[in-house]
Amino acid sequence: MSPSRLSDRRRLARAGTRLLQASMLAILVVGLYTRNVGIVVNAAIAFATTLVPAIIERDLRIELDARLTLWITLALFLHALGMLGFYHQVGWYDRLTHTLSAAVVATVGYVLARAIDDHSRAVVLTDRFLYVYVLVFTLGLGVLWEILEFGTALGARLLGFEPILTQYGLTDTLGDLLFDMFGAVVAAAFATERVSSVVDSLRRGLDRHEPDDDSPLRPIAHERSPVTSLDEVVRRDRTNARRSWLVVGVLALVVAGAVATGAVPFAVPVAVVVALALVPAVAYGDPRATLPWQLLVLPAIPVFGGVFAQPWLAATPLIYVAVAAVALTVAVELHLFTDVRMTPTFAVLFVVVTTMAAAGLWAVGRWLVDLTLGTTLLLDPGQTGDEIETRLMWEFVYAAAAGLFAGVLFEWRFRRD
Repeated sequence: MSPSRLSDRRRLARAGTRLLQASMLAILVVGLYTRNVGIVVNAAIAFATTLVPAIIERDLRIELDARLTLWITLALFLHALGMLGFYHQVGWYDRLTHTLSAAVVATVGYVLARAIDDHSRAVVLTDRFLYVYVLVFTLGLGVLWEILEFGTALGARLLGFEPILTQYGLTDTLGDLLFDMFGAVVAAAFATERVSSVVDSLRRGLDRHEPDDDSPLRPIAHERSPVTSLDEVVRRDRTNARRSWLVVGVLALVVAGAVATGAVPFAVPVAVVVALALVPAVAYGDPRATLPWQLLVLPAIPVFGGVFAQPWLAATPLIYVAVAAVALTVAVELHLFTDVRMTPTFAVLFVVVTTMAAAGLWAVGRWLVDLTLGTTLLLDPGQTGDEIETRLMWEFVYAAAAGLFAGVLFEWRFRRD
């Protein structure tokens, strides 16, 4: 494409962005006129967010593709427009906004990860990993958005105010997550390769800010703590090895017992934990090469709760702590035994979004199986839709908290042990 045609397209994209921003201000005026707090707040936040790309370009000297800025602005405009009544009156409108927003989030996540990959020698992200990362990143943030909607609605009810963000029922929530996944798949397949100019510009911006120790992305790309690599998570001391092998042995017995009694669905996730625990010793050919025994105990806790019929050990918060521990194990082993390289901070961020994404995927999976096969994995006939949705939202909260807990534990225990 000739430079003149490219310049024309950029001017057209910028003009479209300005038009959408003006439309958001008009929606804000409508909200003020009708005294609708939800419209005012959503329109104001949406408009303020559209100013972020310009601030990035001005202050960080990172040139963003005008078409990407237009895409982001369009997603925000459609959300603000939906607050005028389209979310209530048009059945497919919410699905459209979630698909578009998810595609934008996926693209932004890809741009950040690829720019860090190009900028830092400490982070190496293969194409296959990036594809999975984009899906996990998008679904994880989709779950976070549902938590925000739930939190604002709960707070509004407690304070007697009109909620700023609204949930429209269990089907709406799970449908949102399903279309979040669809938008992420579309972006991963078609949009990510079209933003190479944005990736290059962001990478140059990171290169320029390399001397700045206060850069918010520095810990992700350049770890500065005494532990500079995830290699040190795997240990070779005999004390840790004895404790780790004890945990693995007990879990292996649980797998064998579950298979013998026909409880295969219970045996499968436990077998996955055992397999992940065996990888370092097999790869290094050294039985002393083991993961920290504490990291293996975390997923074992809900297993023991199921074996010994102790519901409090198999409670939802502890189950998601186990999921976060498994995600951390996967991050470490990807770093050690594949071409992927991560700094500890990048690994922690990966664990947090992966734990939330796992909660979202598990919720959608149970919902679809219940609708298809008539099971009651999620849709309990003894509970109303609102009760099931509230229970699911608290499950998402536990997943987010568990991911953060695992990250803090990794930072303050395993890396500083």
